[in-house]
Amino acid sequence: MSNSSISYLCRMCLLLGSSLLVMANAAIAPSLTELNRVFDDPFGVSLIMTLPAIAVIVCAPFVSRLIHLLGDKTSLLLGLAIYGLLGSTGLWVDSLQALLIGRFVFGISIVMCMTVINHLIAHYFTGKERLHFISQQAIAVNLGGIVFVMFSGWLSSIHWRLPFAIYLIALFTLAISIKGIVSTDKSADSSTHSIRFSDIKPVLAFYLIGWLGMLCYYLILLCLPYLLTQSQGLTTTEVGIAMGVMSILSAIVAYYTRFGVHLYGERNIMMLCLVSFAFAFLCLSQNQVDWRAYPAIVFTGIGFGCLLPVLTHLVICISTARHRTQMLSGFVMFYFLGQAMSSFVLDFRNILGGEYFYHVIAVLLCLASILSLKFVPDLRETASKVVV
Repeated sequence: MSNSSISYLCRMCLLLGSSLLVMANAAIAPSLTELNRVFDDPFGVSLIMTLPAIAVIVCAPFVSRLIHLLGDKTSLLLGLAIYGLLGSTGLWVDSLQALLIGRFVFGISIVMCMTVINHLIAHYFTGKERLHFISQQAIAVNLGGIVFVMFSGWLSSIHWRLPFAIYLIALFTLAISIKGIVSTDKSADSSTHSIRFSDIKPVLAFYLIGWLGMLCYYLILLCLPYLLTQSQGLTTTEVGIAMGVMSILSAIVAYYTRFGVHLYGERNIMMLCLVSFAFAFLCLSQNQVDWRAYPAIVFTGIGFGCLLPVLTHLVICISTARHRTQMLSGFVMFYFLGQAMSSFVLDFRNILGGEYFYHVIAVLLCLASILSLKFVPDLRETASKVVV
């Protein structure tokens, strides 16, 4: 299938499906305070945010087998159906326990959709067009986050149930995907073979960088609202605007990533990503500077804008077609592992102290950027050898 033969409807389905993925937590984040008032269970309400990530981590190793059994298009449609129906459970359930069960099953749909969408991108596109579309995917993820968070904040001010209605957008995506998505009929080739360490080794570095990058990104997301409120006296609306600016910056960087990869190679862009995160943490460590959150927002936007497009591109290119679906589901697992661990790692800030904690993270990121010189390839040098 040539790049030019992919219909605009198909491209729209992939981009809309990608934008839904960031909605997993973004859609209900503004209503957490109200949810806690309704259920009076802070720990249980916190699980509403973390259970989807835990479900991804637990179920990711088995998703490739499911895709093999059902086919890629059917798996995507099933994932979107579960996403819409289980994601919106807050609209009609009254029990926190039922809501938590729904959130766990909802997490399974996330890994199904992410894996299939990346699998389809790998099949539909090749070469520069693939990297170009992956950049568009990252833009959709960031812009989707902005739109859904702002819309959710407005809905939560009306009633705590209404933000859950946003998940029903997945059913619209499902409807247009029935016609727009074309099955590759190649899922069986990439899911029936057992995985050995020798198969994972070529992409293991990308898994670890993805885990580290997402861990750092969510650490900053957890720290920034408190910092902006305390040091700058911003209201929650103004904090939301500041976070939105960061997402817009990430989207802009993601758009230009494909040009950076072409000019400087994946290795140098990955170093830029990790160093940008390191500078963000160094900014956060400057307790004597009240406006330190603003440069941290800029560096975080740059880092996150580079992270997912380059790593997704590398995993697709380096993994063989035989194991690609399994490699992609593994990447999704590490992606969400970083997210799930962020709140636990942040507890070390109370033990080490904020300044020292941020310095340690920055040093680790600098070491990772140096190691990336060895473990991240420059595909411009090996383009003729890449399996597509």
